[in-house]
Formats: sequence, C-alpha cells, structure tokens
Amino acid sequence: MISRRMLLLLDVLGLAGVGWAGVLIGALLGGDRLASTTVAVVVAAVLVLPGFTAGVLTNRRVVRGRQPQSGWVRSVWSPPELPRWGLALTAVVFFAFWFAGISAIAGMSQQIPAGDTGAQRRQADHQQRFALGVLGGVGTGGTALAAASLRRVRRTARARA
Repeated sequence: MISRRMLLLLDVLGLAGVGWAGVLIGALLGGDRLASTTVAVVVAAVLVLPGFTAGVLTNRRVVRGRQPQSGWVRSVWSPPELPRWGLALTAVVFFAFWFAGISAIAGMSQQIPAGDTGAQRRQADHQQRFALGVLGGVGTGGTALAAASLRRVRRTARARA
C-alpha cells in the first residue's frame, strides 16, 4: 500500500505535470515554443505517469460479499470518490487537453515541402501539442484518481481514530 505522504507527493507531481503541459500548450497556441519537444514530453511524462499509475493502483477494491462470476477476479477498479465540483473540474480540464490534442492532429499535414522551414516548425508545434495534450489528459485523470485515493485514505484514518 502506498503511504499518504507518497500519495500526496505523487498527486502534487501529477498536478505539476498538468500545469507544465497546460503552460506549454498555451504558449504553442500563442505562437511560442518554450521547450523542445523532447524536453517538454519527457518532463511531462516524468511528472504525470507515476501519479497516474499510483491513482489507478490505489483505486482497486477487494471484492467482498458475493463472489464475482469469474474466479480469478479478486479486485475491481472503482471510480474516484470526489465531490461533484472536483469531478466537474476534472472533466473540463480533461476535455481541454483532449481538444488541444485533437485540434493538433487536424493541423498536421502528410507532406511538408522540402525547405519550407515555416511548415516544418508548424508541424513540430502540432506534434508537441498533441503529445502534451495526451499527457495532460492522462495527468488530469491520474491527479483526480490520486486525490480520490488520498481522500479515501484520510477518511478511513479518521474513522479508525
């Protein structure tokens, strides 16, 4: 089991990754590239993926009571237990990242004329925006899952006290 402090750290890292991706996408939409695609994507992945993994793993529940139909299923994944405003905010931010990624795909072209540096730069910007849109969406979901797990752990600790 992941400790509360570790879960909080991973949640904060995920939130930082979502912020990183959001700032870079905003800059790309404004016409500026703040970091190379490699740096932007690697930093976002390092910040986002551990929290996402922890959120998914800690939202599993042991099946109690009536046994599932399949004998090998001992645990099930549960949706995040967040207040409605938290779920709504997660959905809005996730949709914003989704839209940024989808609109980046729409702007990509199959063939770029050789020597057209402007088209090559736009293509690289679209690729970076797509990658950051995907990672931002994953980070948004992971942050919500980790926050829900942290909330459940705190509530359980208070109930035992």
